[in-house]
Amino acid sequence: LAVSGGLFLYSYYSGETVSGGLFLYSYYSGKYQRCYLITIVMIFLIVFPVMFFTSGGYHGGMPAFFVFAIIFTVLMLEKRRALIVSLLEIVLYIGLCLVAYHFPHIVTPFATEADRLADILLAFVSVSTVCGIVLYFHLKEYNQQQLLLEEQNRRLRSLDNAKSTFLTTVAHEIKNPLSSISLHARDTSELLEEEPLDFSLMQENLRTIEQSVMRIDRIVLDLMDTVSIEQGRLALSLVPSDLGALLHSVEKDFSSHPSSGNNQLVLTIQSDLPEISADPERLIQVITNLISNADRHTQNGTITISLTGEPGWQTICVSDTGTGMSEEMRKNALKGYVSADKDYWRHGIGLYVCHQIITAHGGKIWLKSQEGEGTQVFFSLPEEES
Repeated sequence: LAVSGGLFLYSYYSGETVSGGLFLYSYYSGKYQRCYLITIVMIFLIVFPVMFFTSGGYHGGMPAFFVFAIIFTVLMLEKRRALIVSLLEIVLYIGLCLVAYHFPHIVTPFATEADRLADILLAFVSVSTVCGIVLYFHLKEYNQQQLLLEEQNRRLRSLDNAKSTFLTTVAHEIKNPLSSISLHARDTSELLEEEPLDFSLMQENLRTIEQSVMRIDRIVLDLMDTVSIEQGRLALSLVPSDLGALLHSVEKDFSSHPSSGNNQLVLTIQSDLPEISADPERLIQVITNLISNADRHTQNGTITISLTGEPGWQTICVSDTGTGMSEEMRKNALKGYVSADKDYWRHGIGLYVCHQIITAHGGKIWLKSQEGEGTQVFFSLPEEES
């Protein structure tokens, strides 16, 4: 009896130790199915049969452990595997009871009724505790998955709404310059049929058409760059670049076309700044984008571009005296076009592209804006090689 009792206790505590260790491992590693299967094979199909014959057979508390084993298997294993293993357990446990019934001498009996009662109570407490732990972690995992699923569905709905708004707004943004092109082209065609020819009015129509084409080109370029950024394909061709010369080039291009908002461009450049390693075409794209945004949201005002230097950095600021942005729009302006606000795209997608280009140079970009008081967009680039 002493040997049998020792074997029972050794099997019981070994099983409890292995089970607890596997539960902790599965909780922290996430490999639940593997741990569940190991638990079932080692404890339910090996340890439990040994415990059955060394602790009074079906006269003790082992039937409670059998019930627990089947419940655990059904809850923890998936689909067909759960059905097969649980049926195997049922057959095994029925067979153990039949063997104990026909060959009672191989079952270690309880020395006293008190030992039997203690075994039943121990089985009850152990099964209740382990079942509670298993159900707790199982339900916790289920609830976490439900929360993740709800959050994913919410994001998908938000993205779907943003996509619809984005496509509608892009269509609207392209339709406006297309309408302008159509209107001024038709007007020019009619002017060609009049006598005498009004060349000044035709030239004005052609400039307006050119501005509309450039606007469409910037929209398409921003869209292409957005796709490249999201796919990780934004490439730079770094060469020694003079930012002051780049700003003069942009100013000359701006001055050659009438401002759509009748704005004045002012350029302030700190002298004697060294060249930096940069992609000049991309920087011109950034500056042009910022000026275009400022020009579209400013009427009869001033757009100021400044270049200053400090140890290791050169900073460009494009400021305007226009309508400015709300606090919410300012916080999200560099994050792309995912927004339900139709007006946001008109500020945001160009700034998002600018943000990615400056970041790719190893620089940083930020903005200050207040509704009714204009906007300032700053970006700094390192003087050392990116």
